[in-house]
Order: sequence, then structure tokens, then C-alpha cells
Amino acid sequence: MTAPISIPAIDIPIEGLAVELELTPGWLEATLADAGIDAQPGDESGTFSGRLSRSGQDIVVRGRVRVRFLLPCVRCLEPAAVPVDAEVSLLLQPVPRADTRNGGRRSSPGQAGAVVADYEFSAGEAARDVYDGETVVLDPFLREAILLEMPSFPLCSESCPGIVAPGSGPGLVATPVPAEIDPRLAPLEAFRAESDGPVTIAQLVEASGARSTSMGRKPVLRANRRGPSRAKRNKK
Repeated sequence: MTAPISIPAIDIPIEGLAVELELTPGWLEATLADAGIDAQPGDESGTFSGRLSRSGQDIVVRGRVRVRFLLPCVRCLEPAAVPVDAEVSLLLQPVPRADTRNGGRRSSPGQAGAVVADYEFSAGEAARDVYDGETVVLDPFLREAILLEMPSFPLCSESCPGIVAPGSGPGLVATPVPAEIDPRLAPLEAFRAESDGPVTIAQLVEASGARSTSMGRKPVLRANRRGPSRAKRNKK
């Protein structure tokens, strides 16, 4: 189990404290163990570069987390190296404490018998959180920043073709399998293969006649079987 990343509040001067932290692969793995994501930290450590400043007991944390994970590509399922660059910006306030011996009045952080009271934030105070008033533990805040920037659909590359069927990988050209042609359409197929330009009606009639002959039938030219025109019927 890795040690938490903690900074005593008393060590943070009013003018601020610059911090450069190394997020080792072991820390990343332990921190995200219960996150429910299939992510493995890369071989290189991540970093947190930021600054902590204090105003009274309020602590302001600003910085960036930069890490790299191996996530399965959503197309081919191969490991994809995914960089995560997350911003951390929050205001930490000490948890209000109440002493049952002094009528519920707020007591000093180290006073014996103090109990931690419930403390909730509204939606407009999402960038705020609490600490115990003595030590700033950065682990949960860095974890949250990383998870919020983790991609939902990681890709090994934008041009990933997806899962490739066996024997049809890159550089392999599949040999087309000729479709079986109906023997009755053989003359038309031969005519289509020989024809380079537009097909005329006479050529279609000739090909149709060859098709009928191949089927053992005599081609029949259908005459116009329509009755006399309306003008002729009216004349009669």
C-alpha cells in the first residue's frame, strides 16, 4: 500500500507553496483499483504540478495532473496508450467541528472530545471540498480529476480498422470468389463482358434471342395487341 500524498497545512505559507509530485505506476494502480475501469498505468510515472496557497484555514489548490494509461481500444481491443491531462482547481475548507461540552460551539481543531459534523455543498460549490484542518491529503482529489478526464471510447489510432478477420490483415488482398452464373443467363453475361459502350435495343434483342435459343425455345416477337385506337373506334 502506497503512502498518501499529504501536506501539513501549517507548512503552506500565505504566499503559496509550489509542489512537483511524482505519481508512480504503483500509486496510480492502487488509487484506481476500485474505479471499475480496465486501465493499466504506463511504465513512466505521472506528475502533478501545482501550487497550494492559504488564507486563514482555507487552502486553495491549483495545478495539473499528467499521466498515461493503457486502455483497450474500443475497435480492435488492443492496448492503447492514452494520455490524461487533467486540471485541478478547488478550495478546501476545514471541517466544522462541534464540542458536546460547550453547547455545540465550534472548538479548536485539536480540542479533545470534538466530533466531526456533517458538511454538505450545493451544486454551485462543486469546486469546494473539505479537509481535517491540519493536513491536506491530495490523493482523492487527484483521483477524481483523473477519472473525470478518462476517455469513454479510447482508440489506438483514429484510423484503426477494428478487429481484423484471420487471413485478411493489412497488406493481404482477398481473392474475389466468382459467383455462379445461371446457365440461362450465360449469353447475356457474355454479351455484357464483350460490350464496351452503350447497349442498343437491337443488341438486347439479339442477346435475348440467343438466350431463348440456348434454352431450346424459339424467340417470339410480341406484336402490339392493343385494339384499334380511340379515334378509329369513334369513326366506326
